[in-house]
Amino acid sequence: MKKIIIPIAFLLLVAVGCRHTPDNEVEAKTYTLVDSMYFENEFDAGYSYYTINLDLPVTNNDSLRMSILHWMLSPETEDYKAFVQEDRDSFFTEDGNEPHSAIEENYTLSEQTDHYVTYTTEGYLYTGGAHPMPWYYGTTFSKIDGSIVGYDMFDDTISLKHIVTENIHKQYFDKYNTEEEEYFFEPEETFALPENEPWVETDSVVFCYGAYEIAPYAAGMPLCKISKEELQPYLSQKGKKLLGVE
Repeated sequence: MKKIIIPIAFLLLVAVGCRHTPDNEVEAKTYTLVDSMYFENEFDAGYSYYTINLDLPVTNNDSLRMSILHWMLSPETEDYKAFVQEDRDSFFTEDGNEPHSAIEENYTLSEQTDHYVTYTTEGYLYTGGAHPMPWYYGTTFSKIDGSIVGYDMFDDTISLKHIVTENIHKQYFDKYNTEEEEYFFEPEETFALPENEPWVETDSVVFCYGAYEIAPYAAGMPLCKISKEELQPYLSQKGKKLLGVE
């Protein structure tokens, strides 16, 4: 197999805020890397694309900053430039080493209160075939100790399964598909809780299933938002403190 690899584009952008950051406030330092390569083999020729956007945390709360960085840059590291370069090289060598491959990753500072900060990540990976593999989920970090807060917000996950199932039907399948039962892999009484941890968004907690988790690719990534008030009876002490509903 003959393969020609030509790097054709490279864009690097870093934007850093300059004002003083209070101890528990998180600001975003944006780091973007866009690159592409030209690949050719006996079947096809074309470009492969790599894009990553990071809202790096700027805060005087070291435990919080480290927790966010370790979640964003895996394996755990603070050297985001080295991580992104290695990630880029790995993609072009292993996954994106064919024409028309692509990956896009976005890590966004979504919102924060005095108690928590929430990040969301979304993107897709395409290495051939009928469609790309997408992802979307969020992560909430406690400003008290920097820990990730997810299902430990709740004491009663049995009841939570019923609430999530009801809201997935009402907010997602009933809204977007009138023949919802055809989309379920396992049309049982309740769905298992999403593999991704839930996250906090304004006055709600978000539950999002990944592609193929409970339904085929055509169904997308089923998501529902449940109000803090509805969830209050099932919250743990940690959850009540985080959401400010004690």
